[in-house]
Amino acid sequence: MKKLLFILSLCSFTTFGQQRVFERDKFDTEILTIVTAKVKYPTAANSRTIERTNNVKRFEVDEKRINNDFMREAIKKNSAFVTLIETKNIPIEIYLNQSGSIDYLVYGYSSYDNRIFNGRKFVFDTLNTEQTALFLTVAEDFCKNYKYSFTEAGKNVSFNLGLGFGKGQKKVSKKYISTLEMAKSCNQPDTVKTLMLNRLNLLDFPEVVFKFKNLEKLDLADNYIEVIPKSIWSLEKLKLLSLSGNYINYNKFKFKKNKHIKDLNIQFTGLTKLPKSLKRNQNLEVLFVGNNPIKFRNNDFKRMPNLKALNLYNVRTSTLPKSISKLKNLEELDLYYNDLKFLPKEVCELPKLKTLAVANNQLWNLPEEISKMSSLQTLYAHHNRLNSLPNLPSLKLLDVGYNLFKVFPEQVYQLKDLEEFDITHNAIMDIPEGLLALSKLQKVYIRGNEFYKSEVPDEKLTKLKDSLEKRQVMVR
Repeated sequence: MKKLLFILSLCSFTTFGQQRVFERDKFDTEILTIVTAKVKYPTAANSRTIERTNNVKRFEVDEKRINNDFMREAIKKNSAFVTLIETKNIPIEIYLNQSGSIDYLVYGYSSYDNRIFNGRKFVFDTLNTEQTALFLTVAEDFCKNYKYSFTEAGKNVSFNLGLGFGKGQKKVSKKYISTLEMAKSCNQPDTVKTLMLNRLNLLDFPEVVFKFKNLEKLDLADNYIEVIPKSIWSLEKLKLLSLSGNYINYNKFKFKKNKHIKDLNIQFTGLTKLPKSLKRNQNLEVLFVGNNPIKFRNNDFKRMPNLKALNLYNVRTSTLPKSISKLKNLEELDLYYNDLKFLPKEVCELPKLKTLAVANNQLWNLPEEISKMSSLQTLYAHHNRLNSLPNLPSLKLLDVGYNLFKVFPEQVYQLKDLEEFDITHNAIMDIPEGLLALSKLQKVYIRGNEFYKSEVPDEKLTKLKDSLEKRQVMVR
């Protein structure tokens, strides 16, 4: 016991005697009060000037990166940190100064709170004495050496993280090889087409992968791999590659000319620009690059003729390169959680686009050219600033909830093939009786508008709902 207390006392201080890691209650009472801390170190999500919903998504990118950096260093320096039999989840608040260095790392929850974390209720674990000593050793060392290049330099910020460590229990699949042990013991590697080696706390690319010459799907998501070997291109039958959640060193990783990769997921990998070598994947059909702070160049989407699905979710962009119009076979485009104030007309030049997701941006309007998109069937445009609509193509699903409509957009009544419609939480006064003329409707969401807020049920609204429900239309 005395030995453990001695370890705790040592690892709570840096070599200069400055303690940076504190338990929550001690920090609140002896270092900074909650109010003072919030003023001096505003949370990252509130330190920016854009809308809060998008801030939270940006925060998730920063949070995942810091989490990844912490765990990678922990595994490198103290493997015992991830070999605990049980998984432990504890809340952490990191206080960064203007230079990106850590002033304080506070762990645990206050005895005064109700365990509300980022607006949600969590049950966090407590650590015993031995686990605390182990955690403090890693945390104090991390604080001494870590520096984060935060998007907005020159400001003090804080991050609230939910840190999980310990071995945990990954379910072993009966259909796929899902652990390194299974991969190494496999005596019929030529019959294996899928490896699910995600969430294994891997620091290095597993060389056992190259044992499987007929591999078609390789999932390495949510590990801590930085270097991808060139020999990966020797897997000539590989069609799907997921590196999501690994912060890749793109200075050392180049795509080699190939015709076999069709589905590539490099979300949460620290991308700041699309690699020029990406175009060497000549038959690429699905590309996920979301949750990376990407700055686009004009020619980024040239020479990707076979691309069918493109995910640009939360890439922090306010514009798109004109070359996006070159994606003539694109069917799905995801632009959720960005800073678009207008939708470039080049998007409307995609002849095969079926699904367009532009929700959670800052769009004031949609371009008139959208009416010419004859293949478009699904449009998600909720959580923007729209107050009117242009003429629209023959949509089957339209979601314009959480916008600024005060008058019901008459263009909706022209959508004879519409099956699902959402215009919830706007400020519309008039009851949309014209919805009765849309014979293919199956689901309608209209709550949260002014016509829904009357204490006395409106006769027209009741009639609309009853008439739709008699046709088996779900009305909410």
